[in-house]
Amino acid sequence: MAAPDSSQSSARERNPIASIVRILDAMVESEASSFGVRELARSLEAPPSSVQRTLEAGAAASLVSASASGQWELGWELYRIASLAQRKRPFLAAAELLDELSELTGETAFLAVYDPHRQERMYVAASRSRRSVQFVPQLFTWLPLHATASAMAILAHRPEEERRELYQHGLPLFAGRRQTPPKIEKILASIRSEGFALSRDQADVGASAIAAPVWTAGAVQGSVGVAVPNQRFTQATDGHLAGQVTRAAEIISRRLGDPLSVIDCAR
Repeated sequence: MAAPDSSQSSARERNPIASIVRILDAMVESEASSFGVRELARSLEAPPSSVQRTLEAGAAASLVSASASGQWELGWELYRIASLAQRKRPFLAAAELLDELSELTGETAFLAVYDPHRQERMYVAASRSRRSVQFVPQLFTWLPLHATASAMAILAHRPEEERRELYQHGLPLFAGRRQTPPKIEKILASIRSEGFALSRDQADVGASAIAAPVWTAGAVQGSVGVAVPNQRFTQATDGHLAGQVTRAAEIISRRLGDPLSVIDCAR
Protein backbone atom coordinates (compact mmCIF):
# COMPACT_ATOMS: atom_id res chain seq x y z
CA MET A 1 0.00 0.00 0.00
CA ALA A 2 1.29 3.44 -0.93
CA ALA A 3 2.24 5.78 1.86
CA PRO A 4 -0.36 8.49 2.56
CA ASP A 5 0.29 11.89 1.00
CA SER A 6 1.56 14.02 3.89
CA SER A 7 0.07 17.22 2.47
CA GLN A 8 -3.37 15.60 2.19
CA SER A 9 -3.12 14.16 5.69
CA SER A 10 -2.17 17.51 7.21
CA ALA A 11 -4.97 19.23 5.31
CA ARG A 12 -7.49 16.78 6.74
CA GLU A 13 -6.15 17.36 10.24
CA ARG A 14 -6.73 21.08 9.81
CA ASN A 15 -10.36 20.36 8.97
CA PRO A 16 -11.78 18.58 12.03
CA ILE A 17 -15.24 18.24 10.51
CA ALA A 18 -13.87 16.46 7.43
CA SER A 19 -11.77 14.22 9.68
CA ILE A 20 -14.65 13.05 11.87
CA VAL A 21 -16.93 12.59 8.85
CA ARG A 22 -14.35 10.34 7.18
CA ILE A 23 -14.12 8.20 10.31
CA LEU A 24 -17.89 8.04 10.78
CA ASP A 25 -18.31 7.15 7.12
CA ALA A 26 -15.84 4.28 7.46
CA MET A 27 -17.58 3.00 10.59
CA VAL A 28 -21.09 3.24 9.13
CA GLU A 29 -20.21 1.52 5.86
CA SER A 30 -18.39 -1.36 7.56
CA GLU A 31 -20.28 -4.47 8.66
CA ALA A 32 -18.35 -4.44 11.95
CA SER A 33 -19.86 -2.79 15.03
CA SER A 34 -16.65 -1.82 16.82
CA PHE A 35 -13.23 -0.68 15.62
CA GLY A 36 -9.67 -0.32 16.78
CA VAL A 37 -7.66 2.83 16.15
CA ARG A 38 -5.06 1.09 14.02
CA GLU A 39 -7.78 -0.67 12.03
CA LEU A 40 -9.42 2.66 11.20
CA ALA A 41 -6.06 4.25 10.48
CA ARG A 42 -5.23 1.53 7.95
CA SER A 43 -8.57 1.82 6.16
CA LEU A 44 -8.28 5.62 5.99
CA GLU A 45 -4.54 5.60 5.26
CA ALA A 46 -4.08 8.08 8.10
CA PRO A 47 -1.65 8.23 11.05
CA PRO A 48 -3.03 6.37 14.12
CA SER A 49 -2.25 9.38 16.32
CA SER A 50 -4.41 11.60 14.12
CA VAL A 51 -7.27 9.08 14.13
CA GLN A 52 -7.02 8.79 17.93
CA ARG A 53 -7.29 12.57 18.37
CA THR A 54 -10.28 12.76 16.05
CA LEU A 55 -12.04 9.91 17.85
CA GLU A 56 -11.50 11.61 21.19
CA ALA A 57 -12.96 14.85 19.81
CA GLY A 58 -15.94 12.88 18.43
CA ALA A 59 -16.43 11.20 21.79
CA ALA A 60 -16.67 14.61 23.46
CA ALA A 61 -19.75 15.24 21.30
CA SER A 62 -21.07 11.66 21.75
CA LEU A 63 -20.71 10.97 18.02
CA VAL A 64 -18.56 7.96 18.92
CA SER A 65 -17.92 6.15 22.17
CA ALA A 66 -15.17 3.93 23.56
CA SER A 67 -16.14 0.52 24.91
CA ALA A 68 -14.62 -1.14 27.95
CA SER A 69 -12.41 -3.21 25.64
CA GLY A 70 -10.91 -0.07 24.12
CA GLN A 71 -12.74 -0.45 20.80
CA TRP A 72 -14.64 2.44 19.26
CA GLU A 73 -18.35 2.40 18.40
CA LEU A 74 -20.89 4.80 16.92
CA GLY A 75 -22.30 7.09 19.59
CA TRP A 76 -25.92 7.64 20.54
CA GLU A 77 -25.85 11.29 19.53
CA LEU A 78 -25.08 10.24 15.95
CA TYR A 79 -28.10 7.92 15.94
CA ARG A 80 -30.29 10.74 17.32
CA ILE A 81 -29.14 13.24 14.69
CA ALA A 82 -29.53 10.71 11.87
CA SER A 83 -33.06 9.84 12.98
CA LEU A 84 -34.16 13.47 13.19
CA ALA A 85 -32.49 14.34 9.89
CA GLN A 86 -34.50 11.62 8.13
CA ARG A 87 -37.66 13.59 8.84
CA LYS A 88 -36.30 16.64 7.03
CA ARG A 89 -34.92 15.03 3.90
CA PRO A 90 -35.65 17.55 1.12
CA PHE A 91 -36.62 14.84 -1.37
CA LEU A 92 -38.89 12.96 1.03
CA ALA A 93 -41.87 14.61 -0.68
CA ALA A 94 -40.96 12.72 -3.85
CA ALA A 95 -41.62 9.27 -2.35
CA GLU A 96 -45.33 9.30 -3.16
CA LEU A 97 -44.63 10.44 -6.71
CA LEU A 98 -42.09 7.64 -7.22
CA ASP A 99 -44.76 5.13 -6.21
CA GLU A 100 -47.09 6.68 -8.78
CA LEU A 101 -44.38 6.62 -11.47
CA SER A 102 -43.65 2.96 -10.76
CA GLU A 103 -47.36 2.13 -10.91
CA LEU A 104 -47.85 3.96 -14.23
CA THR A 105 -44.80 2.42 -15.90
CA GLY A 106 -44.70 -0.98 -14.20
CA GLU A 107 -40.98 -0.44 -13.58
CA THR A 108 -38.70 0.55 -10.71
CA ALA A 109 -38.68 4.32 -10.25
CA PHE A 110 -35.72 6.10 -8.68
CA LEU A 111 -34.54 9.49 -7.50
CA ALA A 112 -30.88 10.53 -7.60
CA VAL A 113 -29.27 13.65 -6.13
CA TYR A 114 -26.03 15.42 -6.97
CA ASP A 115 -23.40 17.02 -4.74
CA PRO A 116 -21.45 19.71 -6.67
CA HIS A 117 -18.66 19.71 -4.10
CA ARG A 118 -18.07 15.96 -4.39
CA GLN A 119 -19.08 15.92 -8.06
CA GLU A 120 -20.86 12.64 -7.42
CA ARG A 121 -24.46 11.42 -7.44
CA MET A 122 -26.40 9.20 -5.08
CA TYR A 123 -29.70 7.34 -5.29
CA VAL A 124 -31.79 8.44 -2.31
CA ALA A 125 -35.16 6.82 -3.00
CA ALA A 126 -36.66 4.05 -5.12
CA SER A 127 -40.07 2.47 -5.64
CA ARG A 128 -39.67 -1.14 -6.76
CA SER A 129 -41.44 -2.73 -9.68
CA ARG A 130 -43.92 -5.45 -8.82
CA ARG A 131 -42.59 -7.62 -11.65
CA SER A 132 -40.35 -10.59 -10.90
CA VAL A 133 -37.51 -9.31 -13.12
CA GLN A 134 -36.43 -5.86 -11.98
CA PHE A 135 -33.43 -3.64 -11.41
CA VAL A 136 -33.17 -1.63 -8.19
CA PRO A 137 -30.35 0.88 -7.66
CA GLN A 138 -28.22 0.76 -4.53
CA LEU A 139 -29.32 3.57 -2.23
CA PHE A 140 -27.11 6.02 -0.32
CA THR A 141 -23.85 5.20 -2.08
CA TRP A 142 -21.88 7.97 -3.78
CA LEU A 143 -21.31 7.19 -7.46
CA PRO A 144 -19.38 8.95 -10.22
CA LEU A 145 -21.25 11.32 -12.52
CA HIS A 146 -20.99 9.35 -15.74
CA ALA A 147 -22.51 6.69 -17.96
CA THR A 148 -26.03 6.01 -16.63
CA ALA A 149 -29.20 7.91 -17.47
CA SER A 150 -29.52 9.25 -13.92
CA ALA A 151 -26.04 10.77 -14.20
CA MET A 152 -26.31 12.04 -17.77
CA ALA A 153 -29.59 13.82 -17.05
CA ILE A 154 -27.74 15.79 -14.37
CA LEU A 155 -24.45 16.27 -16.19
CA ALA A 156 -26.18 17.67 -19.29
CA HIS A 157 -27.39 20.66 -17.28
CA ARG A 158 -24.37 21.39 -15.10
CA PRO A 159 -22.22 24.44 -15.97
CA GLU A 160 -19.74 24.03 -18.83
CA GLU A 161 -16.80 24.84 -16.55
CA GLU A 162 -17.88 22.09 -14.16
CA ARG A 163 -18.13 19.58 -17.00
CA ARG A 164 -14.64 20.50 -18.24
CA GLU A 165 -13.27 19.85 -14.76
CA LEU A 166 -14.89 16.41 -14.74
CA TYR A 167 -13.39 15.61 -18.14
CA GLN A 168 -9.95 16.59 -16.87
CA HIS A 169 -10.30 14.17 -13.96
CA GLY A 170 -11.35 11.47 -16.40
CA LEU A 171 -14.65 9.71 -16.96
CA PRO A 172 -14.03 5.91 -16.98
CA LEU A 173 -16.97 5.12 -19.26
CA PHE A 174 -19.68 7.16 -20.91
CA ALA A 175 -22.65 5.83 -22.89
CA GLY A 176 -21.25 2.32 -22.49
CA ARG A 177 -17.80 3.06 -23.91
CA ARG A 178 -14.92 5.48 -23.63
CA GLN A 179 -15.67 8.79 -25.29
CA THR A 180 -13.83 12.02 -26.02
CA PRO A 181 -15.20 15.23 -24.45
CA PRO A 182 -16.50 16.50 -27.86
CA LYS A 183 -18.53 13.30 -28.32
CA ILE A 184 -19.79 13.50 -24.74
CA GLU A 185 -20.88 17.10 -25.30
CA LYS A 186 -22.79 16.04 -28.40
CA ILE A 187 -24.67 13.42 -26.36
CA LEU A 188 -25.41 15.95 -23.62
CA ALA A 189 -26.70 18.49 -26.17
CA SER A 190 -29.15 15.86 -27.41
CA ILE A 191 -30.28 15.22 -23.82
CA ARG A 192 -30.90 18.92 -23.28
CA SER A 193 -32.90 19.05 -26.51
CA GLU A 194 -35.05 15.99 -25.81
CA GLY A 195 -35.48 16.64 -22.09
CA PHE A 196 -34.40 13.20 -20.91
CA ALA A 197 -31.42 10.80 -20.93
CA LEU A 198 -31.42 7.17 -22.01
CA SER A 199 -28.89 4.46 -21.13
CA ARG A 200 -28.53 0.76 -21.87
CA ASP A 201 -26.22 -1.84 -20.28
CA GLN A 202 -24.17 0.88 -18.54
CA ALA A 203 -24.52 0.16 -14.83
CA ASP A 204 -26.01 -3.33 -15.02
CA VAL A 205 -25.85 -5.65 -18.01
CA GLY A 206 -29.39 -6.29 -19.21
CA ALA A 207 -30.77 -3.03 -17.85
CA SER A 208 -31.92 0.16 -19.55
CA ALA A 209 -32.97 3.43 -17.94
CA ILE A 210 -34.62 6.75 -18.74
CA ALA A 211 -34.12 9.78 -16.50
CA ALA A 212 -35.03 13.46 -16.54
CA PRO A 213 -33.45 16.36 -14.59
CA VAL A 214 -34.84 17.70 -11.33
CA TRP A 215 -34.45 21.46 -10.92
CA THR A 216 -34.14 23.21 -7.56
CA ALA A 217 -33.34 26.90 -7.10
CA GLY A 218 -32.69 27.32 -10.81
CA ALA A 219 -30.13 24.52 -11.13
CA VAL A 220 -30.25 20.78 -11.76
CA GLN A 221 -29.51 19.02 -8.48
CA GLY A 222 -30.86 15.57 -9.23
CA SER A 223 -32.77 13.30 -11.60
CA VAL A 224 -35.79 11.01 -11.57
CA GLY A 225 -36.24 7.99 -13.78
CA VAL A 226 -37.10 4.34 -14.26
CA ALA A 227 -34.89 1.25 -14.61
CA VAL A 228 -36.12 -1.34 -17.11
CA PRO A 229 -34.91 -4.85 -18.05
CA ASN A 230 -33.83 -4.79 -21.70
CA GLN A 231 -36.43 -7.38 -22.72
CA ARG A 232 -39.19 -4.95 -21.74
CA PHE A 233 -37.52 -1.87 -23.23
CA THR A 234 -38.73 -1.43 -26.81
CA GLN A 235 -39.49 1.46 -29.15
CA ALA A 236 -43.14 1.02 -28.26
CA THR A 237 -42.43 1.69 -24.56
CA ASP A 238 -39.73 4.33 -25.10
CA GLY A 239 -42.07 7.25 -25.73
CA HIS A 240 -44.46 6.28 -22.94
CA LEU A 241 -41.69 5.95 -20.37
CA ALA A 242 -40.03 9.22 -21.42
CA GLY A 243 -43.33 11.07 -21.11
CA GLN A 244 -44.06 9.71 -17.64
CA VAL A 245 -40.50 10.37 -16.42
CA THR A 246 -40.33 13.98 -17.66
CA ARG A 247 -43.76 14.65 -16.14
CA ALA A 248 -42.60 13.26 -12.79
CA ALA A 249 -39.44 15.38 -12.93
CA GLU A 250 -41.51 18.53 -13.56
CA ILE A 251 -43.82 17.79 -10.64
CA ILE A 252 -40.95 17.05 -8.25
CA SER A 253 -39.20 20.25 -9.32
CA ARG A 254 -42.41 22.20 -8.73
CA ARG A 255 -42.91 20.64 -5.29
CA LEU A 256 -39.36 21.57 -4.36
CA GLY A 257 -40.16 25.18 -5.18
CA ASP A 258 -38.13 25.70 -8.33
CA PRO A 259 -39.46 28.91 -9.93
CA LEU A 260 -38.29 27.96 -13.43
CA SER A 261 -40.19 24.68 -13.23
CA VAL A 262 -43.39 26.49 -12.21
CA ILE A 263 -43.09 28.75 -15.26
CA ASP A 264 -42.33 25.87 -17.63
CA CYS A 265 -45.14 23.68 -16.30
CA ALA A 266 -47.65 26.53 -16.61
CA ARG A 267 -47.04 26.92 -20.34
